[in-house]
Amino acid sequence: MAERSWDVHREGLLLLLLVLLASLHLLICPFTKVEESFNLQAAHDLLYHGLQLDKYDHHEFPGVVPRTFVGPLFLSLLSAPAATILSALHVSKFYSQLVVRGCLGLCAIFALWKLQKEVRKQFGSTVASLHCWISATQFHLLFYCSRTLPNIIAFPFVILAFTAWMQQNYGTFIWLSALSIIVFRSELCIFLGLMLLLSIVNHRISIFKSLYHAVPAGLVWLGLTVCVDSIFWRRFLWPEGETSPFLWYFYSVLPRALGCSILFLPLGARDPRSWRFLFPTVGFIFLYSFLPHKELRFIIYTFPVLNVVAAIGCSHIMINYHKSLLYKLGSFVVIAHLLANACYTGMLLYVSYHNYPGGVAMQKLHETVPATTDVSLHIDVASAQTGVTRFLELNPNWWYDKREDLKPGNVGSIAYTHYLMEMNPIYISQCRNTHRIMFNISGFNGIGFNLSQLPPLFIKMETKLVILEKIYTHHDNMRKG
Repeated sequence: MAERSWDVHREGLLLLLLVLLASLHLLICPFTKVEESFNLQAAHDLLYHGLQLDKYDHHEFPGVVPRTFVGPLFLSLLSAPAATILSALHVSKFYSQLVVRGCLGLCAIFALWKLQKEVRKQFGSTVASLHCWISATQFHLLFYCSRTLPNIIAFPFVILAFTAWMQQNYGTFIWLSALSIIVFRSELCIFLGLMLLLSIVNHRISIFKSLYHAVPAGLVWLGLTVCVDSIFWRRFLWPEGETSPFLWYFYSVLPRALGCSILFLPLGARDPRSWRFLFPTVGFIFLYSFLPHKELRFIIYTFPVLNVVAAIGCSHIMINYHKSLLYKLGSFVVIAHLLANACYTGMLLYVSYHNYPGGVAMQKLHETVPATTDVSLHIDVASAQTGVTRFLELNPNWWYDKREDLKPGNVGSIAYTHYLMEMNPIYISQCRNTHRIMFNISGFNGIGFNLSQLPPLFIKMETKLVILEKIYTHHDNMRKG
């Protein structure tokens, strides 16, 4: 009984650890990048504009490809109670942005926790605990879990689908898979489809039973996304660069995402049970590598699965600690690799803190300029891509404009009292007679190395954005008076 009580207590502490670390990532880097903008702006509009569709951001800036409103609608429903209370207390909308992102992060943690409980059931408490520690000390999983990317909104459903697949609960697996594929990310048909194929080949589920669940699931989720998105986009709709080398996911993304834990994958792969995890995971990454455009977030669903395999490898060493000096040394390496992961995560989090100059600039402008001032602010593309969202448009009396066809010096530019723009000497010189620099905003510009100081690594910073304010002439001041 005492041992059972300790297991429950330890599970609770590990869950608290994941929640606290995810919250730490959120609070240190509260701003967002352009890839997250659609879902975050949509959540803002759902919370603050409701059915006033004319005021929605996506009508003015629709983006290249239409995105589904199902994810933002789900997040806005979760965050609405807290956002309503904050509005009633006249608290800055910026905190509602944190609430929306926090709700998404909690959904991701919930899914990871359900996975951990199934890992504990099938592989024991040591593997489950190590899986939590590995996930907690890696950077990308907890950093991204609260970011409103389409992949991250799909992430909880994918992990819950994988957990159902581990449990051989194929009905739930197929329904969650259909939701993930049809509504959020169509490429997940590779990852989740390989799991279903493996189960069919191993005679764990028949083709007939697969279709029994797949057909109604497909119709339900397709009907949901078409109805919701046709309303918000005002037309009948079903929503769904740079190229990288074929093996980029294997030699670049996985080492960065898994950190030192990648070293334990071969040891975990020695356990025959891990191959049913590795087949769909590695198969998905391999097949997805044929697409020329690659980003880390495209395969983020595979990180928790690979962490299970790494945890199996670590567990093999830890449970044999008393057998020999080699296992004792190996146990030390397991603990040391978690510390190394944590140090690597801390460094990346510090770098990321300096990577959102647009959000910092908006915050500084609102702190500096009195709310009663008549302000018309133009926000350029570089600023909008590095942290500016509608949640940061704090003053309803100010005019915020993100039009992309206007540059300083053009006809009409003099109408703006302030500019938030990239540090471009040519643009700044074009409006030197009408506007002056109010302040500069620095941002991350690489990592430097200097052996004469401790630590030898340091962050290189440079001015990324500037805020310009209008120069008022005597005539302007008389007219204002």
